[in-house]
Amino acid sequence: MNTDYNLYKIFLYLYEEKSISKTANKLYVSQPAISYSLKELENQLGYTLFYRNSKGIEPTEEAKELYGYISTAFNILNEAEDHLKKINNLSVGTIRIGIVNQLGVFVLTDYLTKFKKKYPGITFEIISKTTSEMLEMLENRKIDVIIDTLPITSKKNIKKIILSKLNNSFIYNKKLNNSIKIDNLEDLNKYKLILPSYNNSLRYKLDEYMESNNLKLEPLIEVDNRERILDLVKEGLGVGYVINSSLLTNNHDYEILNFNNELPVTDVCLIYLEEFATTATKKFINMLNVEKE
Repeated sequence: MNTDYNLYKIFLYLYEEKSISKTANKLYVSQPAISYSLKELENQLGYTLFYRNSKGIEPTEEAKELYGYISTAFNILNEAEDHLKKINNLSVGTIRIGIVNQLGVFVLTDYLTKFKKKYPGITFEIISKTTSEMLEMLENRKIDVIIDTLPITSKKNIKKIILSKLNNSFIYNKKLNNSIKIDNLEDLNKYKLILPSYNNSLRYKLDEYMESNNLKLEPLIEVDNRERILDLVKEGLGVGYVINSSLLTNNHDYEILNFNNELPVTDVCLIYLEEFATTATKKFINMLNVEKE
C-alpha cells in the first residue's frame, strides 16, 4: 500500500462525519491539517473525494466506492487487533501437539485437563506422525510442541522437559508360548524377538544397554509401532519389548519377564523451540515446569 494509513483513517472520519470540523475534533488535530491531508489523498488517488456545501461536505461517487473498501479493511484490522488481544489474554488460541503414538496422550491427559480448566478458551490439536516428521513440523512452526521419548536430536536448539520415566519390559503370551523360560539376558536370543525398529528411541536405549552388558540382540522382527508389537506378541509370534504403560489394557494377554538386571527406563518428554513459542504455549510449558518441581 503506497498511501499513508493515516490518510485513509482521516478519509473514513470525513465520510462518516460529513464535516471537517467534526473530524478535526474527533482526531484532536486542527482543521487545516485535516484539509491538507484530504488534499494529499486526492492528489495521490487522482480523484476529488468530497464537495463542499452549506452543511459541510458530501462524498463524490469515487469516495462512495473507496469507502466500501477502506471501511472493510479497517474492520478487518480492528478484528485482528481484538483477536491478538484475546490471544495475549489466553481467551482464545490453539496449542498444536505432535504425538508419535498414544503414549503421549497417556502422559499428557492430566496436564491437558488442568490447563483447559484454567484457560477454557484454549483448544488442543493433536497431530500424530513419526518423530522425524514431527521435528520437521516443529522447525517449520506447523506444530508448537512434541511429546516423544528420548533420545531426540535436531539441528535446532530444542528445549526438553521430562514429563515421565516409564519402565520397559520383555513380554510374551504365556498361553501360546508356555515353553519360554528366560532366566537372564543371555537367554533372550534363544527365542524369537520382536523389537522396535533400530532407529526407534526405545530400541536405541535397549541396544546401548545390551552393549554395556556385552550382548547383542538378534530380533526376528523389527516394528516401528508399539501397538503392532503387542499384536504380534498376542498372536504368539515371539517375545516383544515394550513400555509398560502399553499394557494398561488387555494386560491379561501378556506375561512380563523379570530379570535380576534392571532394564533401562524410557524418558517421555515435551520438546519445543523457545523462539517459536506462542503466548498459550509458553503458559502451557510453564505449567508443566511447575508441575514437575
